[in-house]
Amino acid sequence: MSYTIIEVERKTGIASRKLRFWADKGLFPFLEKDKNGVRYFSEQDLQWVIWVNCFRQIGMSIQNIKNYIELCIKGANTMQERLEIILNEKQKIINQISDLQNILEKLDYKTKDYKNMIAENKDKFNPVSKDYIKTKIKKHKN
Repeated sequence: MSYTIIEVERKTGIASRKLRFWADKGLFPFLEKDKNGVRYFSEQDLQWVIWVNCFRQIGMSIQNIKNYIELCIKGANTMQERLEIILNEKQKIINQISDLQNILEKLDYKTKDYKNMIAENKDKFNPVSKDYIKTKIKKHKN
């Protein structure tokens, strides 16, 4: 079965203009076109769409995605290199999750402070308030 870009947009939720951009950049190397230049996506192409979208969501550059795709096309002798790319991207995400967890902890702490201030009706963070208290700055967790 083949799908037009509009059908792929409906199936994946990825905007057709983004799909066209990615196609123009060569990220779907096996797309077929009819005599009018209409692109058709196979089921296999849909899998590429999902992976390209995933890679873009994690911040992978178009060039790095193209490199990964070229390695895939070269075959089994590039599997180790492809695995290393995936592991590298995975580690970046793990680091981002850790950073976000630290931020979440800070927001939880600040939320608790505000709830206490509201309950006490004291604005301890406003420097012009009589209730203002200087707080120590906490070090960033690494």
